[in-house]
Amino acid sequence: MSRLLLTGATGFLGMELLVRLLEQTDREVTALIRADDDAAAAARLDGVLALLLPPDQQPPPGRVRAVAADLEQPGLGIGADAADALMADIETVVHCAASVQFALPLDEARQINVEGTRAILELAARAPGLEQLVHVSTAYVAGERDGRALEEEGDVGQVPRNTYEQTKLEAEKLVEASGLPATILRPSIVVGDRRTGWTPAFNVIYWPLQGFARGVLASVAADPEGRVDVVPADAVADALLELSGRRGQRGRFHVVAGDDAPSCAELAELAASAFGREPPPFVELGHDPGADDAAGVFLPYFRVRTIFDAGAGAGLAPPIPPLAQYFDALMDYAREARWGKNPVARWERGAPVAPAAA
Repeated sequence: MSRLLLTGATGFLGMELLVRLLEQTDREVTALIRADDDAAAAARLDGVLALLLPPDQQPPPGRVRAVAADLEQPGLGIGADAADALMADIETVVHCAASVQFALPLDEARQINVEGTRAILELAARAPGLEQLVHVSTAYVAGERDGRALEEEGDVGQVPRNTYEQTKLEAEKLVEASGLPATILRPSIVVGDRRTGWTPAFNVIYWPLQGFARGVLASVAADPEGRVDVVPADAVADALLELSGRRGQRGRFHVVAGDDAPSCAELAELAASAFGREPPPFVELGHDPGADDAAGVFLPYFRVRTIFDAGAGAGLAPPIPPLAQYFDALMDYAREARWGKNPVARWERGAPVAPAAA
């Protein structure tokens, strides 16, 4: 039976991939989890599984194994002999783990996103039967520029908005130079499930939307014509599942709204309708400190003029509907979960459960 190595199982995309692997395949999973030891890693994994699946649908013992590892430690904190034993039956590696903090100092962001990726690549190279490695990046490695950003483009001299974008681009270069059978998946801004709205993370577009919902956002520091490219988590996880099952696949894939990405003005109209308010006025950067503060480190993402080309990534999962078709589901869950203060288990929200593979 094939075994897949997963990093980032306690993060949003890692969770969504993990539940799909359990529901839709018969693959066994080894999850690398940041913890002091394997027992602590297993405890963290048990908490994730309880969030994802009801008690009567938990995986049998051995189906998912937790191993303590740390992206910031040399060799992930795993000795050479243990690493060889760990990778002996691994056929696929999916690297979801990363720091998504936009304001980290460059050296700290590099330690996690670049050196951590280097360590994962070195670990993957120990697998005698490795068939595929999937690395999760971001479409926003395109940096600050106008026009279309294509899947096949890497470093074209773009200016990153923050250390997150810079280090994710640097990590991509490592993956491409590794010589491993590797693919790079680049989602845009990931939001909740399109059907249930479920998400464990309320950031990026959720921050100003929360302020607007509470009536404390008098104006928006954004370019009304700027594009807000968001994708539902289920589309990204479906694409990850598809890529994880391919052998020898190489290349970069966007999972993006692309030409269907709404403008900031259109997003404001959706929010106004959802919360029964008038759309907020748009102001230039620095004209309203309150509006700038509401967006915080996400402010640059509301002034984007880039259009991400969907390309081959569009064929990895079912078509992504326009945001207008699932925005209400996102906001309904945000209010139910009190914007993260009252989280609900994924299975309690009624997430569809696919039949397990025979």
